[in-house]
Parts: sequence; structure tokens; C-alpha cells
Amino acid sequence: MRALAVLFLATLSGVAAAQSMSLSIEGYWQDTERRILFSRDAPPAYVYGRWTVLDQEQTYPSAKHIARSANGFVLLDLLYDDEERIRVERADEKGIQFVRSNTWSGCAVRHRCELQGADALFCALETRCPRGEVDELVWRGEERYARRVSCERVDGRQAQGIPVRCR
Repeated sequence: MRALAVLFLATLSGVAAAQSMSLSIEGYWQDTERRILFSRDAPPAYVYGRWTVLDQEQTYPSAKHIARSANGFVLLDLLYDDEERIRVERADEKGIQFVRSNTWSGCAVRHRCELQGADALFCALETRCPRGEVDELVWRGEERYARRVSCERVDGRQAQGIPVRCR
């Protein structure tokens, strides 16, 4: 009887840990939809604000891995390598704010992401690039991400980024 009670408590604590993790930003995320709210280079006929559903079997998804670290959380953007630097500005169980900056262009993308339910992450993005003495807004949009069991790089850097497979 005692062994049965211990087994029950162990199972219950495992379920609680799994539920706790699913209510956290920790894990793998793949973009599912995006929309452009502003683009400096958009053609005149472009319709802003329309959500575009992304192919989940695409070779170059915007896939991210968020994990706990000694200082809070770290984020790895699997699409990019050393030419993109990530700086986490704020993170907690429910959201993360980070800046991805390109080492050769000087452009920086500010991400503000918030957990929506257990398996959805919503991100607002803004890209600014240096222009003279100031940074100019060149792109603003939003992305939706779905939780994945895993995402992994499947090859080296290509022209479009690093190929990634998510499950």
C-alpha cells in the first residue's frame, strides 16, 4: 500500500512538473503565422495587417529554443549563426524581450513575446537600421509561434539561413 502511495505521489508530481513547464516560455517554438504592419520597401498595392499562414514543413522556419540559465533565460534562434547576436533584455515564465542584431548591417530587431495559453507565443517585432546619426524604422510586424517537441539544425548555413526541422 505504501509503495502504491509513493507511486501515486511521484506520478502526480511528474504531471504537475509537466503542466508547469507547459505554462512557461521554456521550449522549442516555430513560427506559424506572420503579418506586416509597416515596411519601408513595401509596394504601393501591399495590404498591411493580413496574417499569412506559414508552411510548417518549410526548410527555413523561424525556430527558437528558450531555456533556463543561471541568470534567467537564454534564447537561441536556430535560423541564424554568428552574424546575428541575441541579447535578452527581460524574461520570465510568461514572456521574453530580446534584441537580435546583425553584425555586418547594424540592423536590430526588437522582439516582445508573450505566452498565450500553454502552446502559443505571440511576438511583436520592430526592425531598425542605422541611417546617419539615427536608427530608422524599416519594418514592423507580428508573429505567432507554436510549441514544438524539438527543433534541430539539419545542415550548415545557406543563403536563406540555416535549415531547421521541427517536430
